[in-house]
Amino acid sequence: MYETYTNSDGRYSLTVKKGKYLALASMKMCEYPKSNSLLSPEDMRLEFWAWNVIAEEDMVLNIHYHRLEIYGVTVFKIEGASPGYTIYCRPMSLSKYFSSPKSAIDYTDLCADRDLLDVKVNVNGVPVKINMKQKVKEYISDGICNGYLLHVDAPKELSKKGYDIFRIEMTDLENGDQGEAVYFLEKNGYE
Repeated sequence: MYETYTNSDGRYSLTVKKGKYLALASMKMCEYPKSNSLLSPEDMRLEFWAWNVIAEEDMVLNIHYHRLEIYGVTVFKIEGASPGYTIYCRPMSLSKYFSSPKSAIDYTDLCADRDLLDVKVNVNGVPVKINMKQKVKEYISDGICNGYLLHVDAPKELSKKGYDIFRIEMTDLENGDQGEAVYFLEKNGYE
């Protein structure tokens, strides 16, 4: 595990060994709900996640976070299906959490409804068309949580590196909560 902090301008640097990492998380602890009970719910923020991080060279991750966490991101290609990529993720709205009665996780839905969720996806910095946005239930050990399956077009040009970077941006149009996440998709040799 590696850890670093930003300077007053929000800039950071982190040196790690070359390799693959499960995740990178970024948050401001004094704004995080579990770490500061002195803040009002409106002033609290969640975190940014990068998943399946491939650290082979210097890179810049321009990290933004707000009140919508995009967790559990997975990107995959369904062979023999329509060209493009399927993305699974769990967008969790902090405003929805504070507005819902405190109940067991299987009764809590922290995702915006399909028509109230604005989604943008970039692959290697280039926007791709979103063909489908489907809300789904996911089994977890103590109940059910909700997530989304997205299908996006394949980019016209893929990276010449051994991976492509997917950036997912979401806005809950009902309450304005925003979030971003990044996923590094390693090429499997037969793209």
